[in-house]
Amino acid sequence: MKGNLISAAVLTTVLAFTEPMFAQSGQSSASNAMMKSMQSGMTKMMGMKMTGDPDHDFAMMLKMHHQSAVDMSDMEIKQGKNAQVKALGIKIKTNNQKEIKELDQFLSSHKPMSGSSKLGQQGMEIMHSGKHSMNGNVDHDYASMMAQHHQQGIDMARVFLKEGKTEKMKTMANNVIKVQTKEMAELKKLEVNLH
Repeated sequence: MKGNLISAAVLTTVLAFTEPMFAQSGQSSASNAMMKSMQSGMTKMMGMKMTGDPDHDFAMMLKMHHQSAVDMSDMEIKQGKNAQVKALGIKIKTNNQKEIKELDQFLSSHKPMSGSSKLGQQGMEIMHSGKHSMNGNVDHDYASMMAQHHQQGIDMARVFLKEGKTEKMKTMANNVIKVQTKEMAELKKLEVNLH
């Protein structure tokens, strides 16, 4: 009981000192929420049951990856201040939502074939790679995190193309590489300008 009271007192003290820092900048909490969204997407991806069918597994992982981008973009759209970053966030959200619908259609019509694809395992390694920087400015942090997120999507698409079977998913993977490479260059430029 005494230990719990001491822990509660320590926690209250820590919160009392940290709360004003977050109150001063709602952008810090928005950046933290984006980070949690990205991590949540990775956690969900890690919990997926892979089939060994590269097309099915890629579609499942890409859908989750795109949903994470939509969630992060929502936060930027609501709380960002920079018009360029917000416009790019809207564009990224729209593109990803469109592709999520296409992925849903593919997943509902594609019966997974048993296989020995290592795409799931390689995808998880990719999701744990990369780095970004955060400074509490929601626009900067979104640009930095989304650039890393895009690089992971590009890397996953490239791995998939080595063993993908269906034209639908190969076309989507090539589109991810093309679109996200272009967006990533914009994001990195914005990240530098907002530093």
